[in-house]
Amino acid sequence: MTQPTILYCISDEAGFRLLRCRGSEMALLQTAKSNDFEDVAHEFANHGGSRAGHSGDISFGHASASKAEIERPRLARHVIAALQAEWAKGGHDRIVLTAGPKMLGALRDAMPGALAAHVTDLAKDLSDVPAHELYSHFKGMTQV
Repeated sequence: MTQPTILYCISDEAGFRLLRCRGSEMALLQTAKSNDFEDVAHEFANHGGSRAGHSGDISFGHASASKAEIERPRLARHVIAALQAEWAKGGHDRIVLTAGPKMLGALRDAMPGALAAHVTDLAKDLSDVPAHELYSHFKGMTQV
């Protein structure tokens, strides 16, 4: 039985990594930070304030969306675009997507159905885990 080739997407609110795994060997394919994208506020990645005011500004007597609620979907669209482009190249059997719960929700919302059919996800922030340590976090999730 041949081992599947898995495309991993490790994401958080500061950026993402795409990695390919066959067996226990991980290879980095792409990495990007939120501030690499003009439409995603740099301060969002640093958990700071917004460009044009303060998070939680009041509008018409109601609290407006927080900076995270605005920027997270913007970044998620970039992550999914990169994931789609890599998947379209072929050579992968499955996608494993991992992010903290809120970012994972934004990624799910941005994902087209055709790609979602190939995805297994994990609500866990592994963005600070080095590539050589990631495989142990995914045991049992790599079945095709």
